[in-house]
Amino acid sequence: MAHEREMVYEYAWIMIIIAVIAGFIASLAYYSFALNVNPACKATLATPDQLEDFKKKAFENPVVEVAPGVYEVYILARQYTFIPNQIVLQDPKLIKFYIVSEDVIHGFEVVGTNVNVMVFPGYIAELAWEPPKNAQGEYLIVCNEYCGVGHQFMKAKLVIEKSGEALQADEDQSIIEKIVDIVALGTTAYSIP
Repeated sequence: MAHEREMVYEYAWIMIIIAVIAGFIASLAYYSFALNVNPACKATLATPDQLEDFKKKAFENPVVEVAPGVYEVYILARQYTFIPNQIVLQDPKLIKFYIVSEDVIHGFEVVGTNVNVMVFPGYIAELAWEPPKNAQGEYLIVCNEYCGVGHQFMKAKLVIEKSGEALQADEDQSIIEKIVDIVALGTTAYSIP
């Protein structure tokens, strides 16, 4: 009799565990397919010619303004530096980061935002970020994947400047809009279509 009761408890716990696992899988499927919540980055395998072209862009012209406030930024990650190590943007509405690793796996994180991606050698990582309207000042960029003995020195700086027009528009904002902007400071990063 006691043995049968123990079996009932065991089967009950097994059913609970199966239900919890099924719930987790269903929630992952719902977020991935119904809500289209997927990783914020897209990585494409690059040919040697594409990598050489990318290196040239990173050294010669890493920041390209493709439309007013829309920037493409080309970043080369190598032990223990980012090239360029300082990026200056004025009134950005959308920033498309293209990042390549030349040697080992690196991380690319803009501290204080949700911009965070792993960069694999031989791949071009693409990430788009819409900074909040009130974003201004310096943002630290760090490698958050251990890449060797000099890993702690691998950092760069993203500087967001406001033009006179943008500063005037900020002053004209209502208090409600300012509160919404402060709450939205977490920002959004999403994959490039």
